[in-house]
Amino acid sequence: RGWEKVREWGWLSRAMAAKVLDISKIGIVTFLSYPNHIDLRCNKMFEYMAAGIPVVASNFKTWRGVIEKYACGICVDPGNPEEIAEAINLLLRDDKTARTMGENGRQAVRSIFNWENEERKLVRVYHSILNAHV
Repeated sequence: RGWEKVREWGWLSRAMAAKVLDISKIGIVTFLSYPNHIDLRCNKMFEYMAAGIPVVASNFKTWRGVIEKYACGICVDPGNPEEIAEAINLLLRDDKTARTMGENGRQAVRSIFNWENEERKLVRVYHSILNAHV
């Protein structure tokens, strides 16, 4: 029930992945609560945000912090298929909310979660390491 609305793409080139993101309505990142997932910063979530797609993500503390702070998606219990389906259906039914969440995610990536900000952090770390060993 519902799988007829899902298309599995398998491996994609970067160019094809960009095309798929352009036609996607929702980005789903529902990893189960395994220890190596809970504190993970999932690239896929940020790729969806950068593409302006609302995210349905596992309700891990780290992920929930990003999703709630930037109002860019819905967090769900990854072990509860009904809750995941409810979040997906809500976004499919409410296009305005989905568009707003998608745009919120895109703005968060443009202003905060970008390589320019990460570069500054890395440079500070490198300087502190170099200065500590001088």
